Amino acid sequence: MKMLLKNNRKNVNGLNNKGFTMLEMLFSFSIFCMVASFLPLFFTILFSQNSIDARIQQMEWELFINQLKKEVQASEFSDVVNGDLTLLYGEEIIVYQQYKNLVRRRVDAKGHEVVLQNVQEIRFEKRNHAIWIEVNNIFGQRESRAIHMFIGDEF
Repeated sequence: MKMLLKNNRKNVNGLNNKGFTMLEMLFSFSIFCMVASFLPLFFTILFSQNSIDARIQQMEWELFINQLKKEVQASEFSDVVNGDLTLLYGEEIIVYQQYKNLVRRRVDAKGHEVVLQNVQEIRFEKRNHAIWIEVNNIFGQRESRAIHMFIGDEF
């Protein structure tokens, strides 16, 4: 019986009566405040995935327009046939068309080069010596741009 009480006393002796000091409480509270201050930022990043996708879509749109502008201005002839943009570039016929939710570029009716994604609708139109492009994307954004011809065909 004495052995059993001695073992229990050793465990009890490890405890003290000092308690939780004010300094320890302030240190714990400051750590809690630092962690809590990052929570709104964390939730903003977590729930703003659509806005990130929309910004990426905007950058992709700008890249698409810049590439298309160079190709249209360097082409010898351009026309809109059945809603698709057709360009004559040397001996190649380049077609930009919508395919499902993508805009693709095809050369001589071959290939499938994706140039724009997440497109709900795209329209090409010839107006005033320019090609107008209007795009509605799946994020509800509407973009339009005119590409003017400097050399090549006359409308």
